[in-house]
Amino acid sequence: MAVKFLNPLADASQFPTPSVTATPKFRLRDLDLAQHAKGDVRETIFTRNGRGAIGIAGTALRKENRKNVILIPAYHCPALVEPFIWLDYEIRFYPVKADLTVDTSLLKKAICAGDVTHCVVVRYFGFGQNNDEVIQFLHSQPVEIIEDCAHSLFRFVDHFADSGKQVPDVSASICSINKILPTIDGGALYLKNKYEAKLTHVGWLEEAKACAFIVGIPQFVGRLKARFKKSKNETAGVCAELSEEDSHLRYFQPIDLVSASYRNTKSIFCHSNLKLIRKKRRRNFEYIVNNINNPKVGAPLFNCLKDEDIPYVIPFLLTDECYFYQIRKKGIQILRWEEVAVSDCSISQDYRSRLIQIPCHQQLSSSQLNFIVDTFNQLRP
Repeated sequence: MAVKFLNPLADASQFPTPSVTATPKFRLRDLDLAQHAKGDVRETIFTRNGRGAIGIAGTALRKENRKNVILIPAYHCPALVEPFIWLDYEIRFYPVKADLTVDTSLLKKAICAGDVTHCVVVRYFGFGQNNDEVIQFLHSQPVEIIEDCAHSLFRFVDHFADSGKQVPDVSASICSINKILPTIDGGALYLKNKYEAKLTHVGWLEEAKACAFIVGIPQFVGRLKARFKKSKNETAGVCAELSEEDSHLRYFQPIDLVSASYRNTKSIFCHSNLKLIRKKRRRNFEYIVNNINNPKVGAPLFNCLKDEDIPYVIPFLLTDECYFYQIRKKGIQILRWEEVAVSDCSISQDYRSRLIQIPCHQQLSSSQLNFIVDTFNQLRP
């Protein structure tokens, strides 16, 4: 059966430019050229984006001369699903519970169909849920396990870090670097079995344009002189230049499969202080969660952090979707997954409007943290 995605519920053009952004901006002082990311990045394939990493994993793990059937959680972003549509997988959705854990009994029932070849396990928002248990179960089944760490860069890094942690073995693991670090682009892929992905870098001129954009040079010039506006827009479009190929899909483009990340993305990844970023994200999560106290508006999906949890955002369940618009109009760039596929999972169909993502990234200032807290506490029906 063909996958049908639901239409967006809102558009960024409806809201003012945010004063609190969903992701951090680039700052030179956050880099430490004397240190290097823990782990062996030689085993990492750096792709233009997370969906490219997913597509390459799907290509490398595809079974020849048989139907490829993949199980994907019903709560998702379309960017997770579209690469498998392009690769002609048969896609089946399995439900999630209210806390986004997997109902293992229902997953086992789906696996028992006997024709499933692949299964995706998602680490939502930087939290583990019961994924380790699910992965252990899947190890007893003849399926390829694809771990989606798009929100869990630190979990991805732990695949290589010599930290003594027991990381469950998977066929592939992917992450989105630019969700956690201040890069323009960036997906990363780990494959258990070696696979030669032939990726193409942009030319050095485009690389230079990207570096200029990431440090804010064209934006600064654009603010000084309106005649540089066109130049600014052209530079801002660097990320899109490789994605203009015609496709019936909304996010994934076939060229994602052969596009490497910018070289500066790998440098930022390697020289970012991940230990400090872990600490700040956890601290910001705890401050916001502990200080928002307006039950009429809603409540965080998780009230505390386990040792391995490094939040990408704070998932917060609204009592009414009307609050989404109020918060965005205040200038806080909250996000939500509105375009989930149609499925029998009532949780995913409900959460598309009510489960929002509150920023808690490492660059939030004390005033921004207080602004978030005060905004939520002052909301009224």
